Amino acid sequence: MKLTIKSMGIIVVGAFVVGIAGAAVLGFWNTTSSKQPIAIKEGEFAGLPNPSDIRGSYTWADVAKAFGFDVKLALEAFGAASETEKVNTLETIYGKAGLPEGVEIGTDSVRLFVSLLTGLPHTPEEGTILPSSAIAVLRENGKAETSLIEAAAAKAFDPLAAASPAPVTTVKAVTPATPVTTVMPVMPVTPVTTVTTVTTVTTVKAESAAVEHVAAPGTITGKTTFKELKDWGLDEEKIKTATGGKIGPDSSVIKDWAAANGLTFSELKVKLQDLFPVR
Repeated sequence: MKLTIKSMGIIVVGAFVVGIAGAAVLGFWNTTSSKQPIAIKEGEFAGLPNPSDIRGSYTWADVAKAFGFDVKLALEAFGAASETEKVNTLETIYGKAGLPEGVEIGTDSVRLFVSLLTGLPHTPEEGTILPSSAIAVLRENGKAETSLIEAAAAKAFDPLAAASPAPVTTVKAVTPATPVTTVMPVMPVTPVTTVTTVTTVTTVKAESAAVEHVAAPGTITGKTTFKELKDWGLDEEKIKTATGGKIGPDSSVIKDWAAANGLTFSELKVKLQDLFPVR
């Protein structure tokens, strides 16, 4: 049989289609990326998912599903707003949080957190740390050795402490009184003059005044947390009407959470303040 250019083209296309179909059936052809970390190959944990293979493109839901824990633990640990967010957004969130030089909270922090939560091995990169909110979750739910969790706690970053101004010391000085000299009169019968000098001591008192977040209930400031809103009588559904249907963990400062989620705090503050009755 003589092959023409047309028949040759049909044969090539057909072979290509059949090849792809066969690969798909055998599991060799996959057009979507896998959200399942590779398995640990040897040792005590062989066959289990490897925390070291968590990628920045994974969402919080992907990570929780792969390692079999409640996604709410990860959201609470890192102050994330939605389980559909990718974990690599941590570099953006904590890049503006004033971290000390040489440390980072990012994708490798998620690997470290999952390792301590599940007890699976992972060696973190130099400079990788966790937020203090993650330590609270690990102390209650972590399966790793206590010494490893406490080692991470010693390096943890507390955004609230970093945002608080240093204590101010006020020195109040007492104006010194003028020394008084009293001269006793000379009595005619006794030719003796007595001079008595009274010395006044100047005292300086130092008072330490610590700057604290003190606000009347129902008054929203730059340090108000979601927990305070709830303590003042707002439930989560009420808060979500002002925040666009999202809400942060109780410990999150509303101002910081708004910045991390692309919201303007001044506008959000007005909406939340309007939820309280006029006094």
